[in-house]
Amino acid sequence: MGQFAALRTRKIKGFEELNEVVLGTRREIVQLERGKITGELTHATIGDLPVDMATFNLGIRTRGGSHRDRIGIGMLAASGGRAMRSTYQSHPGDVLVTQPGSEHENRYYGGASVIVVLTSVTDIESSFGTEGPMSDPALWRRNHFKGNAETISEVIPRLQSLLGRLDRISLSAAAAEYWKRAVIEAVTANIVAGMPSERNGPLPSALRIVRQVEEYLDARAADAVHISEICSQLHLSRRTLHRAFHEALGVGPIAFLRDRRLCAVHTALRAQKDIQTISDVAMHYGFQNIGRFAGYYRQLFGEYPSETRQRHTAA
Repeated sequence: MGQFAALRTRKIKGFEELNEVVLGTRREIVQLERGKITGELTHATIGDLPVDMATFNLGIRTRGGSHRDRIGIGMLAASGGRAMRSTYQSHPGDVLVTQPGSEHENRYYGGASVIVVLTSVTDIESSFGTEGPMSDPALWRRNHFKGNAETISEVIPRLQSLLGRLDRISLSAAAAEYWKRAVIEAVTANIVAGMPSERNGPLPSALRIVRQVEEYLDARAADAVHISEICSQLHLSRRTLHRAFHEALGVGPIAFLRDRRLCAVHTALRAQKDIQTISDVAMHYGFQNIGRFAGYYRQLFGEYPSETRQRHTAA
């Protein structure tokens, strides 16, 4: 892995090891169900973003304090039985937000899998600075947010897959920044849905906004750029960005950014002589699911990535 991502995974052989579910916090664990507890702890960093995951097979009670400097966003990825986090009954996909220095008490029956992302105030301001209430950490004090079917079927597997790949890929600083923003967006999607919407106002020139976005992307031509970075740097809300792209180009900004990244992959595959695997090139440009990436690539260029590389390697 590159210097901008790190991963450490170890097996759980006793409940005591669950004291370290989230590094930098303190907690007390009591095993509630009989049997040999097993599972796995994963500690990762993407850029400067800590991401922790724990999977265990038996019921436990956990009590302790949150991180003293960072806001914890904990997603219940799976549950073997009833899960009580704080005073809320949680289901897979639900998100619990813990403020810095706060106390918590959770109970899991039948085992569970939990993903915890530790965001800083700077992360929130950078990711949501143009989204009105979302940029104020104080408004996150409503600390339990319900998940939905998309969270369970799409977001959780994507997060788990990304964490599983961090020890097999090398990320540049720019790629790490992209994936850091993607993780924050994934775990906060339910929070965004629960916040008040931005007010509707007159839309500035749609074409001017699109040109500003393209100029910013051109200056970062070799990098994958997350939509939250564009909004932050150009001081645009997501709603304004979506309206501008649909009005000026007839497509949304996410589809437009994806096609630009696919073009960057195409150029990279033509230029490289098998220095990197196709999977690594795709990951650098913000594509994690290789099967889905290959499908997008073929739809746009009429051939698979391997065919592009083979044609230009043989040339």
